[in-house]
Amino acid sequence: MAMELLVEKAISSASSPQSPGDALRRVFECISSGIILKGSPGLLDPCEKDPFDTLATMTDQQREDITSSAQFALRLLAFRQIHKVLGMDPLPQMSQRFNIHNNRKRRRDSDGVDGFEAEGKKDKKDYDNF
Repeated sequence: MAMELLVEKAISSASSPQSPGDALRRVFECISSGIILKGSPGLLDPCEKDPFDTLATMTDQQREDITSSAQFALRLLAFRQIHKVLGMDPLPQMSQRFNIHNNRKRRRDSDGVDGFEAEGKKDKKDYDNF
């Protein structure tokens, strides 16, 4: 019940629809911010008449452990290690030619030759990105 409330609260507070990956990151961000720690507003059950914290049964240590784990998961996500968070093997590496996250642009020479035709020529700048 508490997990469902937490996920719903995190996703519904977004200003626009999110991809599953962004939604997962947002849930980890909410937990990492300390929303479940003692002294925070907690997770109130909207179905109960009186305010009732759904996390009341958790110990302080459990709350701190979950918050710390969420912070560590965010670090892994930031460094493209989502497979470790999900407990699966890493996906095979894509070729650099087809990598959509490759931010390097093709270099143009003064005579209009693009970077693919002048592949053998490399400046010092090109090696700084590795």
